[in-house]
Amino acid sequence: MDRGQPAPLHDDIADAPAGGIAEWRTCADGVRVRVALWPCAGAKGTVLLLPGRTEYIEKYGPAATEMAARGYAMACIDWRGQGLADRPLADPARGHVGSFAEYQLDMAELVAAARAAGLPEPFHLIAHSMGGCIGLRALHEGLPVRSAVFSAPMWGIRIHAAARPLAWALGAGARASRRGHLYAPGTGPVTYVLGAEAPVMC
Repeated sequence: MDRGQPAPLHDDIADAPAGGIAEWRTCADGVRVRVALWPCAGAKGTVLLLPGRTEYIEKYGPAATEMAARGYAMACIDWRGQGLADRPLADPARGHVGSFAEYQLDMAELVAAARAAGLPEPFHLIAHSMGGCIGLRALHEGLPVRSAVFSAPMWGIRIHAAARPLAWALGAGARASRRGHLYAPGTGPVTYVLGAEAPVMC
């Protein structure tokens, strides 16, 4: 299998084990994603770590350190529209995808990158939040892992029963009118965190 092109890995903020590398991988539909690989001498397997929405590889550097201490190599990914991966829209704040099925193309590149780098099998899956949704679908489609752990998996979005018909109508209307790429009502390009007030403790 082919290796990807070198990509940046911000070790200064990752707090990850030495020897990690990042690669650009081009998915079957032409979208470029970033994959990080942390080999481990004498590894007894490899953890495929699937981040959540709005997350990025470097956030999981400490997890790579923990996995190495336990004898596992690790591979992690920036999903399309997240981290340093390609974004399909001009507004980089929108992590839009046309369909969640597109993430399976990213998943295929993560596995291909781990194998091309010689990271040892068996593979084990750790999937957080949106990564849990992607990981569960990958398992249903035959992802070759020996075990899987899900952390706060996004296996549904909780909406009050009274609001569900409105949410479904808005979603269907947005798709039908080709406006599914726009911000949802009540959201925008500025994260709510920047507008929130919180007490400051000294």
